[in-house]
Amino acid sequence: MAAATNPLHGTHSPSSPAVSRKTFTIAGILTTVYGLDELVPSIEPVACLWLLHPRLQTQETMAPVAAQTIHAWNDRIRDGKAGRTPKGLIAVTFDQRNHGSRQVDKLANEAWRQGNTRHAQDMFSCYHGTAVDTSHLLTYLPSYIFHPPSPHRLTQHLVLGVSLGGHAAWHCILHDARITAAVVVIGCPDYTRLMTDRATKSKLKTWTSSSPPGSSFLGSQDFPKSLIDAIARYDPASLLLPGIDDGSSPSPVASQKFKQLLKQHLGSKRILNLSGGADKLVPYAAGDPFLQVLKKTLHEDPELDIELEDVVFDGVGHAYTPAMSERAVGWIGDILAKTGEGTKDSKI
Repeated sequence: MAAATNPLHGTHSPSSPAVSRKTFTIAGILTTVYGLDELVPSIEPVACLWLLHPRLQTQETMAPVAAQTIHAWNDRIRDGKAGRTPKGLIAVTFDQRNHGSRQVDKLANEAWRQGNTRHAQDMFSCYHGTAVDTSHLLTYLPSYIFHPPSPHRLTQHLVLGVSLGGHAAWHCILHDARITAAVVVIGCPDYTRLMTDRATKSKLKTWTSSSPPGSSFLGSQDFPKSLIDAIARYDPASLLLPGIDDGSSPSPVASQKFKQLLKQHLGSKRILNLSGGADKLVPYAAGDPFLQVLKKTLHEDPELDIELEDVVFDGVGHAYTPAMSERAVGWIGDILAKTGEGTKDSKI
């Protein structure tokens, strides 16, 4: 796949329904909020869906996703299928770091093959920063959009990210207790495995010059030790289950530690992971060892109260297809309908 391809291309037709949008400058970030005008005055609680765009794209890429999801949810409210305590829904987009209105260095967004020697550092720091920005904007958003006599208040936060935004969505659900549901689209929970795969395909000198190939890649100038330390603090696989390199079961001690970390970071949360079976840029195999242990652990210990749906679409490459979109919109609607006041909602 060419690096500049938009994974969302073809997902939505030009006739997709429009939805209201308002742009605010929050903490110096142009932040677009969709669906404010469509909120029903009589419904006080409001959920917020944070939409994170792919690499080499901008927040505008996610506008059709916002419109489709909001319209689908409002249709549920109209049809009486929004649960016992319906809530409103808005969506928020913003440009990721060094993208769109925030771009300062075009090359820094490119990969090794396009001549960016710092690809590993640039990409991880960018989407880790996106997760930090999401939490920061989440804190201040209500003070910009809801003022008396508005009856509305934010009670629930969800995130949907595609590609680079999918990587960031894993960080959002992992590190912010206020975000309780995530749709990860063609993203990866294991950055180290993802980038070692990419280093192999890119035939980096730091990969090919060692014997066996790749034995000195981790810790090299292309994947510095300080980056490995950051990954260990923030990336799902390295933080929750360090050292996992296959689908085997961890030791009893490691398994117990894994469960403790899962409960701390993901307790009572919901994740929908959508991947393309033919994706070469972010291959499902890169995250599979971690996901297999995660799914096994959740199956064996339902008291962790963590739901993970892991869906691979056969024959799909690095793309957010209409079938994926339909699955995501339906899943978000089901989450909103099930989550009512006094359960997993929180006052933000």
